[in-house]
Amino acid sequence: MSELPLEISRVTKRFQTGFLNLRQATAVEDLSLSLQPNEIVGLLGPNGAGKTTTLKMVTGLIFPTAGEIRLFGMPVSRRDARRRMGFLPENPYFYDYLTAEEFLHMACGLADMPLSGRAGRVDRMLRKLGIHHARHLPMRKFSKGMLQRAGLAAALIHDPDLVILDEPLSGLDPLGRRDFREIIL
Repeated sequence: MSELPLEISRVTKRFQTGFLNLRQATAVEDLSLSLQPNEIVGLLGPNGAGKTTTLKMVTGLIFPTAGEIRLFGMPVSRRDARRRMGFLPENPYFYDYLTAEEFLHMACGLADMPLSGRAGRVDRMLRKLGIHHARHLPMRKFSKGMLQRAGLAAALIHDPDLVILDEPLSGLDPLGRRDFREIIL
């Protein structure tokens, strides 16, 4: 049997807050869940419920105070586990002087993809995400929806086994939301 893409076991995350960090705030408490292969799951809850904190722990951007997170049977701290994941943060940062094409080539490099085949993969992702027409424009000229599409392209460029999307439909018009859902499915 293959390993699970994601296992979260009794994870808690506390932050030091207040003057001199003398108080603690609990963002996530005793969370356990697992994902099966090919499963699509959404985290729902009000603002401040710990959804983004959980996703940041899953991606290794922050670490839990207690508990364990495993990707494909390996601790989230292992780079080879995180390499199998694509991530689109809630507020992605883009080098706005880069074109979409240059940005995706950079994403290929960060994913250690071989040079041969990168150009074709970038071209296919730009077409699939509907921004091929703007591939030579600096990203500072992109709309919010176009930036979301470029961010998703970067998250998917290396064909990851697990994709983490934080607020992926933010800033998209109704057609963009429909396209995004189709790509996710």
